Amino acid sequence: MVRVPIAKSDDSKRFATRLALFYAALFIGFGLHQPFFPVWLKAKGLADGQVGAVLAGGQLIRLVATPVVTYLADKAGVLSYAIVICCFATAVAFIGVGLADGFTMILVGVVITGLVWSPLVPLVDAYGLAGVAKRTLDYGRIRVWGSVAFMAANIAGGIILTIIAPYYIVWMIWASLVPLVVASLMLVHDRRDRSVAPSGPGFFNRRFVLIMIAAALLQASHAVYYGFASIHWKALGYSGFTVGTLWAIAVLSEIVMFWVATRFTRDWRPTTFLLIGGAGGLLRWILMALDPPLWINGPLQLLHAAGFGLVHLGTMSYLAARLPAHQRASGQGTVSVAIGGAMALSTLIAGYLYARVGVSAYMAMAALCGAGLVVTAVARSMPVPRPAVPAQPQSEGVGG
Repeated sequence: MVRVPIAKSDDSKRFATRLALFYAALFIGFGLHQPFFPVWLKAKGLADGQVGAVLAGGQLIRLVATPVVTYLADKAGVLSYAIVICCFATAVAFIGVGLADGFTMILVGVVITGLVWSPLVPLVDAYGLAGVAKRTLDYGRIRVWGSVAFMAANIAGGIILTIIAPYYIVWMIWASLVPLVVASLMLVHDRRDRSVAPSGPGFFNRRFVLIMIAAALLQASHAVYYGFASIHWKALGYSGFTVGTLWAIAVLSEIVMFWVATRFTRDWRPTTFLLIGGAGGLLRWILMALDPPLWINGPLQLLHAAGFGLVHLGTMSYLAARLPAHQRASGQGTVSVAIGGAMALSTLIAGYLYARVGVSAYMAMAALCGAGLVVTAVARSMPVPRPAVPAQPQSEGVGG
């Protein structure tokens, strides 16, 4: 069992351990899906543009599913029940993806699966932030187990891919959803205290909108990487193990960032995370557009610690401080929709560009990072509104 050395009471230990296990189970699936699902799509005979369309379809459905599911979960007051339902439905729906054949049927299967898979991240983040604040735990050291699992899945998937044909990748991904269902049943069922009436002006204001746009632009800049890095590396002759290792290097840097961030970011503002993270992403995409050799490409993936890790921590830091208790899932859902919409559009553009200019498409991702940095700078210059709720303590400040 995963040890989370940050809890103080039996309830805290139980909550932290089970949440860490759920993050691990959730990101095993993501760690197989992100790098290897595009390879399966190519093995099914889809063109680069169709691959981009299928991946974008899974992102676009977030615009519909996430706000509806998170709103209903907030109204019900028990986020863990919504998580369980979504996990079961995802495992069932993904069977349809595996059985689908041809571009249209695969797209339909991905969209249906996205209806129940896409709300899971904002739901568990809202659930986790609420429990972390209640128990004064360290969000980063719980969330890090998701990154550990993601990295392990990258490596394991690469090794398995040297043994099995790409056609079976989809069933490898489906198998990872079984422990996800089990982990969802183990979550501590926290119910919001309804005796406390919602108060405060809420979270939606101009600064929130700018932070949301900045986070969406910076995260959407990963579209070429998520959609076509594995395809490009395979085309260069890299083995499945090498491809998995390149992904694992990126996630390992993210793990280290999550684990040590408390030591040097304690006094950082959320926009500081975004500015430094965005600068790292900008550098990474410019260099990857030059198609460097493997001995440069490997160390280059360490910049994922900034481009994803710091941007994620900065976003969570802002949300932890600004979301009222009765709007946590809705606020997370709003940000998730913004990121999903930006990622979907960026993925469509990525498919079009990659089919025509190859890795030079990373320059468009660098442009998105540049735009995200500008928006962040504008948000940073604005006065900080008073919190809608008193600041929730989180041990040593990761995510808060």
